[in-house]
Amino acid sequence: MSTKDNLRPFPLFVDGCHNRQDAEAWLRGQPEEVQRVTWVDAEGNLMQRPVVEDGTYVDPSALLIGGMILRPGSYVGPQAVVRLDENNVPAPMILGVESNIQDFALVHSHTTRIGDRVIVAHHAVVHGAVVEDDAALYIQAVADGGGTVIGQGSFLNQGAYVGKGIKIPPQRHVPPGAKILTQSEADALGPVPEQIEAIRLHVLELNRLHVQRHLKLSR
Repeated sequence: MSTKDNLRPFPLFVDGCHNRQDAEAWLRGQPEEVQRVTWVDAEGNLMQRPVVEDGTYVDPSALLIGGMILRPGSYVGPQAVVRLDENNVPAPMILGVESNIQDFALVHSHTTRIGDRVIVAHHAVVHGAVVEDDAALYIQAVADGGGTVIGQGSFLNQGAYVGKGIKIPPQRHVPPGAKILTQSEADALGPVPEQIEAIRLHVLELNRLHVQRHLKLSR
C-alpha cells in the first residue's frame, strides 16, 4: 500500500541533534525498526511515519500519525485514529499480525505495542496501554495509560474501563461496563467464558476476510 494523505509523518525530537549531521549520525546508530520509520528531512529534522507492511489494509478515511509499523494481515477501519503525536520515543509502535482497529476506535498517547490477533472494536480506546497477543477491547471499552497492560487473551467487554497502571492478568474477562481501578480488582477477575471466546474468534475471522476483500478491491 502506498503512502497516502491519511498516513502522516510527525517530528521526533532527540536531545543533541542540532543539525542535519547530528540527526543522520544518530539515525545510523539506531535499530532497524527505528530506521524503517525515521528519516531526516531537508531542514535536518528527524521525522517518523507509519509503515504499512504488505497484506495489511488501512481504510482511506482512517488517520495514522507518527512512527508505527503495521504487521501483515492487520486492519484499520473507517474513521479509526492511531495518533502518536504525544509519543516522543524513537521505537515505533507495533500493530501485530492480524490485529484490527475497527471503525472510530482510537489508539493514542504513549501506546507502544498492540500484539498479534488483537481486537480494538468500534469506539474502543487504547490510551497508552500495552495490549498483549489475543486480547480484545470490545465496543466502547477503554484501556487507560500509565503502565496499564491488558494481558494475553483477556477480554474487555462492552463499555469496560481499565484504569492507569492496572495489569490485567492473562485470560481474564472484564464484564460489560465494569470499572477496574485497583490491582486487586484486576486480580479477582474471572476467566473468559467460552461464549465470549467464541465471539472473539468469530470477530477475528471476519476481520481476516475484511482484509482479503478490501485488498482485492484496491488492486
